[in-house]
Amino acid sequence: MKLVRIEVNHMDRPIGFNLENHLHLVGFLDQPVTRKLQRQLTITANGHEVIRKPWEEADNLIYDFALELSPRTRYEVKMSVKDDDEVASTTTYFETGQMGQSLQGKWIGTQHKDLHSIILHQKFTVKEVNQARLYLTGLGLFEAYIDGQKVGDEFLTPGFTDYNYDLQLETYDVTKYLHEDGEHELSIMLADGWYRGKLGLKTHGGQANNYGDQLLALAELRINDQVALATDDSWEVSTSPVTHSGIYYGEDLDDNRPLTDLGKAVIVSSPTRHLVDRQSLPIKRHEEFPVKKVIQTPSGSTVLDFGQNMAGWLEFKNIVPQGEKVSIEFGEIMQDGEFYRDNLRSARAQFTYVSDGREKWVRPHFTYFGFRYVKLSDFSTAISPADFRAVALYSEMRETGQIKTDNSMVNRLFENVKWGQKSNFVDIPTDCPQRDERLGWTGDAAIFAKTASYNMATYQFFKKYSYDVAVEQSKNNGFVPLYVPAVDTEDGGKAVWSDVSTIIPWVAYKRTGDKAILRQNIGAMMSWIDWIHDRAVDHGQEYLWLGDDQLGDWLALDTEDIMKLKGKTPDDLIASAYYYYSSKLVSQAANVLKMKHEEQYYSQLAKLIKQAFIEHFFTKDGLSIADTQTGLALCLTFGLYPKNGKELLVRKLVEKIEVNQNHLNTGFVGTPLLLPALTANGQENLALRLFLNTDFPSWLYEVKHGATTIWERWNSVDEDGHTAQNGMNSLNHYSSGAVMAWAYEDLLGLKQDGNNVIFKPMLTAKLKKISGQLALPTGLVKVSWQIISQKKIHLKFEVSYGSQLKLELPELEQELASTTFTSGSYELDVEVKEPIVAAYDIHTPLNEYQDQKQLTDELSKLVPFWGFLAMPGNMEHFGKYSLLQLSREMRGIGFKPFAQADIEKINQLFRKSALQGEEK
Repeated sequence: MKLVRIEVNHMDRPIGFNLENHLHLVGFLDQPVTRKLQRQLTITANGHEVIRKPWEEADNLIYDFALELSPRTRYEVKMSVKDDDEVASTTTYFETGQMGQSLQGKWIGTQHKDLHSIILHQKFTVKEVNQARLYLTGLGLFEAYIDGQKVGDEFLTPGFTDYNYDLQLETYDVTKYLHEDGEHELSIMLADGWYRGKLGLKTHGGQANNYGDQLLALAELRINDQVALATDDSWEVSTSPVTHSGIYYGEDLDDNRPLTDLGKAVIVSSPTRHLVDRQSLPIKRHEEFPVKKVIQTPSGSTVLDFGQNMAGWLEFKNIVPQGEKVSIEFGEIMQDGEFYRDNLRSARAQFTYVSDGREKWVRPHFTYFGFRYVKLSDFSTAISPADFRAVALYSEMRETGQIKTDNSMVNRLFENVKWGQKSNFVDIPTDCPQRDERLGWTGDAAIFAKTASYNMATYQFFKKYSYDVAVEQSKNNGFVPLYVPAVDTEDGGKAVWSDVSTIIPWVAYKRTGDKAILRQNIGAMMSWIDWIHDRAVDHGQEYLWLGDDQLGDWLALDTEDIMKLKGKTPDDLIASAYYYYSSKLVSQAANVLKMKHEEQYYSQLAKLIKQAFIEHFFTKDGLSIADTQTGLALCLTFGLYPKNGKELLVRKLVEKIEVNQNHLNTGFVGTPLLLPALTANGQENLALRLFLNTDFPSWLYEVKHGATTIWERWNSVDEDGHTAQNGMNSLNHYSSGAVMAWAYEDLLGLKQDGNNVIFKPMLTAKLKKISGQLALPTGLVKVSWQIISQKKIHLKFEVSYGSQLKLELPELEQELASTTFTSGSYELDVEVKEPIVAAYDIHTPLNEYQDQKQLTDELSKLVPFWGFLAMPGNMEHFGKYSLLQLSREMRGIGFKPFAQADIEKINQLFRKSALQGEEK
């Protein structure tokens, strides 16, 4: 037994983060432990014990408590566990930042506002350095260097916030850079970044100076906890080798350029309302990809294929002769054999480099790209693949979730979902990493939040983003803009998108059990509901959200919109449903925080909204006007239907799918809800069919057509490999990847219940083997199941200490059908009551079995209209439809629709045929 790691507020050894005087500490063991443990915790600072939690019985290894912290202090944490046989301990640390204390440094910059990058630098002398800390921030992005060596291993600092409201202060341990006594030099290189570069959608290509027009920095170097250097007007300013840089633009780097002295720095007044300790996770380099293929295009271009769409940059070994300039362009796809990037719109997305002739690895500094392919121009020397590598950049989040099946296309889909997340979680959850957008769209983030939290450790990432959302709300009486930070937009206040205010804090809390994000955001969560309520009152119906402009079911395929941007599910229905849902979440959050009055108020509001919703959107007979896949799935998921109305909604949803030839037509709103709604209501086989479809539209259609991330549209690329010509087409846009939450919960079968989990796998002959894992608040739970034979299942699972796993398999004999397992490792073979076979059913399209004579002969006795189908040409004409769908359509020629008894007989026949081995 070993304690291998301690997380501090969901991070590993955080330095300079805003910890809010509250600690959430979790210890992790190297293996599941079955025996009961005791635990102990001590925290020391400056050689003194700050807190001691005595030995106590350990239900888990989670400590959560308030603690008054001191600025600029390193705290040593030791956690111990023991049983009757052994004791295990491990340590970690965290270090506070300035915690609001003022710095001696001044904000400094230069009067040369026309420059896209500058360097601020100052020499200083040190002696006997035991500890050195650099407290630093900048506008826009910065990199710090001591004696020419880059400080730290993160990039694109200080991240992306509303810089005029709050700016994050970074803390760096720079002791190792100052081990030699004597003179050193600190340099701070600055460039436009999100702060000053062109950004946003209001102006084509983005507008400059959204937050300011002057590059600035603020720094304080403390040695042995004494200020040794601070920014002031004695600092020197020079030009930078970065001659131009921007998020959309890319970067021009000239290492052959002599740096020009621009004189002394100038002091300016504080450009931001609040200087705060950081919340942003560091953006770091992660996976590296070698060149997969060198392509010579018909037009004579040289293109490198790295095999994976990603966000990051290209690095290359400089063998370019001194003074020569090379150019690199970035794109997502090849089209007709040529490098294609029209879908980047106005984004230049180019890196140019002028060589100084020295051999070294070259990279950009203050931008990033979304790409799989790069086009090389003006390289006079031969191209060697070994001289190039692609580097993925994203916020540092541990990968916690995993699913692997015996279907390679499904496995690739899961990888695509993760790469969509990695590519778009660059300090904020962006919509895409490649074109002239890359904004923190709230709807995408809300829709994908649960999936994201299963894939990776996203708590701190979302805590920072939720804070960004709350900042925007604080300036607008609860109104949530369409993207955050709002940059250039005043648009917002739209259902689903603005519900990010309630959804993300709630998801983050439910996944971790950590209330900190609720404490931080409960005011903003309530203010969003209050904004809707005021809006609803203004529109004349207090408990429905009607008549406002909405984005609806964005990019749904059932569209009647001439712009083809949103589906036909009524905007008012979606808006009112989320008015209810968010009100319910707020009441639940208030209950967690023991805010009794607020819990009662928002709970009652949710009840009144539900009542008004049913009265407005349903007829007296229980028919819903939500006559779309999205609308029906939405009502089922949120429980918005009349008493005894669920069965009708389920039947209508199945009809909507079958009339669409067993394919989805949902958009941003409906896609995450569709498969869960089907699975929760006895339609697992139909949900699985939709998931495993490989033709358009489906998730696996993308995989089949070479996708390595998730597309923005179901038809972003057509059958011929051409991208849709519509001006809005990203091949790295994660929202429809939200299906992976369903895969974790229903396909793999893990549903979290606080610290515990329910394991209820979807046993199906279509996928004979699945394994996976997800993080509980206590650690990882790992499971696998495999169909050994028609009646035998092999199960294997590991449960972390402090958790329980409840196995729910109605298919098993009664004594095992519902069994709870405590922490430990388990492996067992079980017998199912009924054989597991790949049987057709009433939903299966005719063309999948119409050539099986023995089966169709038997069907002809049960299906009254089979004679009509057997007429020449009819099987071919109706082959894409199921028997159930056809039974409804045959009313027009005198046949009655199937009764439930008919459906059961037909399904029994299909199953009998499968057991006899006719099906292949």
